[in-house]
Amino acid sequence: MLGGKVIKIEQGKPAGINPFELEADYKGKEKFLNILDKVAEIRALIATICRNYGRTLTGTENTEIEIIVNQLYSEKGITSDVNSLYEKKGGKLDNGKYVVGKIEKKMPTLTDFHNKLVQRGKCKELADILIPFLKGNSLGIFDCESKITSSEDIICFDMSEIKDEFTKLYSSFVILTWVWQKYVLKNREKKKIIVCDEAWLFLKYQESADFLVNVARRRS
Repeated sequence: MLGGKVIKIEQGKPAGINPFELEADYKGKEKFLNILDKVAEIRALIATICRNYGRTLTGTENTEIEIIVNQLYSEKGITSDVNSLYEKKGGKLDNGKYVVGKIEKKMPTLTDFHNKLVQRGKCKELADILIPFLKGNSLGIFDCESKITSSEDIICFDMSEIKDEFTKLYSSFVILTWVWQKYVLKNREKKKIIVCDEAWLFLKYQESADFLVNVARRRS
């Protein structure tokens, strides 16, 4: 694509989008990391997954999701402070290069979440449900570190290889959260419009429908 980038979304292949990634939000003119919103996003995503298996989240599962997501960020020293996203000193990157100054911390992944869920031992059925969504499995599309930047003029997410309805919903859900964080929250002085032409997919389950409504009500 001239002046842009195409991201192929395929089953069993990491797409380079991590649903646990955090971006700065705003309270008035002040930047902060909205971990509470991220907890709600992850809970809605997992609840939507469970709906595909004909069940809802139990009270215990809802509680465990909140505890674990908060723990994952806390263990990396990530708080509401935007500066907590970065290491204090430079270091060696995955590509072997060294940098001076701040470098971004690695974010938790779905595998990290699943490992905690198993270790705590309170939600075995939920842990089993999430196995296909882990790296190396058929739906492990988003169990990875984020590799995509938003610097290109045009970014196309190609889901033409995705045939089943639920995988399209799952992919659309994660991509929509990425678009919100990388596109809407940045350059706030510019007005933006997000058009979700697959919105009908979200309406199948209450949790995904509620998520879509909440996104629509947000303000950049």
